[in-house]
Amino acid sequence: MPVRMLDPATFRRMPWKNGGGETIEMLAYPEGADLARFDWRISMARVASDGAFSRFDGIDRTLSVLEGGRLVLDFGTARTVLDRHAEPFPFAGDAPVTGAVPDGPILDLNVMTRRGRFTHRVLRLVDALSATAGPHPLIAFAHRGEARLDHAGMQHAIPEGHAAHVTDGGLAQLTAAPAGIAYLIEIRTAGGA
Repeated sequence: MPVRMLDPATFRRMPWKNGGGETIEMLAYPEGADLARFDWRISMARVASDGAFSRFDGIDRTLSVLEGGRLVLDFGTARTVLDRHAEPFPFAGDAPVTGAVPDGPILDLNVMTRRGRFTHRVLRLVDALSATAGPHPLIAFAHRGEARLDHAGMQHAIPEGHAAHVTDGGLAQLTAAPAGIAYLIEIRTAGGA
């Protein structure tokens, strides 16, 4: 099946790598891989207090704030402030970083790929905007409102909070709902076009 719908009832909950909180895994490859063995992973996490981020050696990651106020990332020599309106922010998972939530808890979207094997790109779509991706596997996530995925001549409605995994590597277009927010996550083999 080239498009697999992902229901939040099937998302896997597990502790953070550093034990400081809980992560909600939408999808990982290989399926069922633990935090030490995945090649790519898409998850959400609620960050309720300040502290060090888990270190993931050899991993590239991208964070987006879905809910709440600001997330301040401190890399020692540089700081980045993310909020619900910020573009997805990429950084190395093995970089030492601490996070602060000065406005209270936030919910983030976290995309990770194993360096040398896979790369990724995360697009944030708002207010009925659309984007096309492929011909690589991709994940479409409807964060706010129902998103629409067009693939192989078929339309798929993605309810709010749900996701869809396009597995065949064909071109696909994701459109956010009016006044909605959706994320298009493209996974590429490292070195691939």
